[in-house]
Amino acid sequence: MAEQPGPTPQAADALLALAVLGIRTGLRVGGAVARTARPVTDVVLRPENWPSRRLRLLAETGFHQRQAAVAEATRLYRTVVPAVVTDVVDRLDLARMARGVIDEIDLPEIIRVSTGSVASESIRDVRIQAIQADQAVARWFDRVLRPRPVG
Repeated sequence: MAEQPGPTPQAADALLALAVLGIRTGLRVGGAVARTARPVTDVVLRPENWPSRRLRLLAETGFHQRQAAVAEATRLYRTVVPAVVTDVVDRLDLARMARGVIDEIDLPEIIRVSTGSVASESIRDVRIQAIQADQAVARWFDRVLRPRPVG
């Protein structure tokens, strides 16, 4: 039987690899530039050092737009994730998984160990009660049969 050939690379795959390589390179270069320029940008980018009121208003607008985008992303996340989780759980064969877990555990051994510990605790409790009863009888005999001084 001849093997089926796998998918063959396409021109789009080469473009995708080139784009990823470009993005990675850009991120590395951008990080190096940001680290180098940090002493200057830390001072220049503070809003109190901006030269115009218009630039500050633009920044405030961007800030509010970013907050709105985060709120929308959060809303989408809270809408989509439960639906995805429900879909995944619906596709799971939970009964088969439970049977697999039960097959993997040594239930007779667990029962034997747990009943053994219960039995040993019961025996210990009975022994303690017998000792306490023996001490009570000894105290009673000491009181009743103790010789009293004559005098």
